[in-house]
Amino acid sequence: MDTSGSLVKHFFSSGTTPNLVFLLSVIALCLAVAIVIPRWSGNGGSKEPPSLKGSIISNTYQYMTDMQGFLQRVASAQRSSNIIKFRLGPKKIYMVSGEKNIQAINQPSHSISPDVFFLQVMDNVWGAKKDELVKFKQDKSGRRKNPIPGHDVKPGQQRLWHGQHHVYSEYLQRTEHSNHLTEKYFQLFSERLTKQPLGEWREISLSQFFESDMAEAALVALMGPRIVELNPGFWPAMWEFARLAPQLMWGLPSWVNPKPWKIREEFHAMCRRYIDSASKEFDWDGPDVAAEWEPHHGSRMARELIRWATKNLSAETTAGMVATFIFGTNANSVPMSTWAMMELIADPELYRAVREECMAASTADPVTGQRTFDPQKLLSMPLLQSVYIETLRLHVSINVTREVTQPITLDGYLLTPGSLIQAPSQIGQYNEAVWSSDGHPASQFWAGRHLKHDSGKAEFTMTGRTSSFFPFGGGPSICPGRVFAKQEILMTLAALVTRFEIELIEWTYPDGSKSDRPAQNDQSYIGAIGIPPDRDMKIRWKRLW
Repeated sequence: MDTSGSLVKHFFSSGTTPNLVFLLSVIALCLAVAIVIPRWSGNGGSKEPPSLKGSIISNTYQYMTDMQGFLQRVASAQRSSNIIKFRLGPKKIYMVSGEKNIQAINQPSHSISPDVFFLQVMDNVWGAKKDELVKFKQDKSGRRKNPIPGHDVKPGQQRLWHGQHHVYSEYLQRTEHSNHLTEKYFQLFSERLTKQPLGEWREISLSQFFESDMAEAALVALMGPRIVELNPGFWPAMWEFARLAPQLMWGLPSWVNPKPWKIREEFHAMCRRYIDSASKEFDWDGPDVAAEWEPHHGSRMARELIRWATKNLSAETTAGMVATFIFGTNANSVPMSTWAMMELIADPELYRAVREECMAASTADPVTGQRTFDPQKLLSMPLLQSVYIETLRLHVSINVTREVTQPITLDGYLLTPGSLIQAPSQIGQYNEAVWSSDGHPASQFWAGRHLKHDSGKAEFTMTGRTSSFFPFGGGPSICPGRVFAKQEILMTLAALVTRFEIELIEWTYPDGSKSDRPAQNDQSYIGAIGIPPDRDMKIRWKRLW
């Protein structure tokens, strides 16, 4: 997924009491800001956009602690203006919506840069060294093949953004490599499914299944088996890092909020063991140098990314980069697959309809009954695509972030250098004017929302809605893993609905106790990433083949 999300992530662990020291620190920050920055009142005759109501203190505090409520206020304000400004502490932020504005911030530009967020990630999540950050800051040439006009590269100068982006675009997005990666994942996932008893009903926790079986198949496909073999306790550490990594974006010292930094150190160390082991055991002059998959690094994608990193970054920073890559891939595709299966299982009629589509995109071995899916045919199935898009629409929430580097005018308003632009995907993706249909408000899942029927035949369509749907971000910094993520999620759904009879038993809390309601979005993740469900689903299933 695109990590150009919120620059900050609220510091409360879901369902826990806030750290008092941290809370006092936030209050102190807000008071300091109120002293040094005068409160705005309207536009003051300037060409700047209108301000969000509320004081600097209240807006900063709500942004930090209640992103859901904050975005609801922004959405209300944007009914009269597509651009609203507010202060996050000392930083001015413009919240934007509207088709032309979204297109503008995603174009390569002298005036708008996506680098600020990625530098923040590199600093606080990767743990990059200061001199490494300086080199990236000095590279203004952009991510595309040709440098941004006006930022030509001097002889011998490294294009760091482009180099990293090239690895992602070549080995995650290019059809040849993404198909190999998907095939490897599906092979590993299918092998795990065969371990389920044939023809016997069995009770399981759906979320726990995805967080173990799906996540490990994806990890081994991407990174190989050694990272788990070398690190006992890998999965608890990975999911804890995934939960706490957004909090590292605060950049607060460890004495204020020590847990995320401790988890970062532990998980980085696990990734360092994997990198060091691969470095010692892999023969860069051997036959596997161009292999699509080998056991030391896993996929060619991982191997090429680590090779690029070892040429440009320290060993410690490379470990941090790998840790963030692992977190980013699992922390998005796993909850999205979980949500989609929850919707299918809760609606048996929908489950059967999706199964019919998946069966039509598969062939069965006449002897074993083993099914093989045609990936391209599967990915073109209209109902399955609609379920996928509807899942992302409701459960991915990122604040796409850009920095204003030179004065720029959007919607007739002047945006000033040094400020930030944020485009919250959730506001566009929950916009009733764009998405609602008779009896189906935008806030609710509806599998048929993205279908049109022509002569009785269903067709998938997103016509007129693409500017209000950007769960992967946009522009040159759009999520490079989106191709694999879609294939991974849809192949997972197809494997499960064709291979199992599944029945809902009850909704539960994560600890297994019975819940009084179905799952909802875990609001502690809003604005930063794919949102996991706050409840689990207890099911019974029977493997058919």
